[in-house]
Amino acid sequence: MASGVKDRARADAKRILRTAWQVDPKVPLPVDPVRIANRLGIEVFDESLDDDISGAIVKNSGRDPVILLNAADSQNRKRFTCAHEIGHFVERPQEEQYEFVDLRGALASEGVDPHEIYANEFAACLLMPEDEVRAMKKSGDIPAQMAAKFRVSSDAMTYRLKNLDLLFG
Repeated sequence: MASGVKDRARADAKRILRTAWQVDPKVPLPVDPVRIANRLGIEVFDESLDDDISGAIVKNSGRDPVILLNAADSQNRKRFTCAHEIGHFVERPQEEQYEFVDLRGALASEGVDPHEIYANEFAACLLMPEDEVRAMKKSGDIPAQMAAKFRVSSDAMTYRLKNLDLLFG
């Protein structure tokens, strides 16, 4: 089940990059998830949220969706959270009303909920597009350099490289 969910997330992230991330081809990175959210009709706000909340997306019937990011988080964390919340939006285009609140901690990162698996895979693929990751790896970039170019955490970059079978151990 998880592989089908991840396959859909990968395909959807590629589609969103093609349709909502139009940038100067000389400077394609880092991907700006807030710009993508805005192009999809989603407003993004930094808010004072509880320490155990990294972000949320709220879609009320008849209104545009809103993404809330924890203002206390690092820029890299907020970028990933924003991409993750876009994933929740992309996964359910026909739903009129929903709310996802993303918590920190062990249960949040275990990856058993198919919606969370989808949103995490979507975020990784959106912020660290496979072709660019492979090109950087081939050119000799180390994970820390790649994380800096993609403006993601070292952990996120390491997971992405492992998931693409480009890093072992």
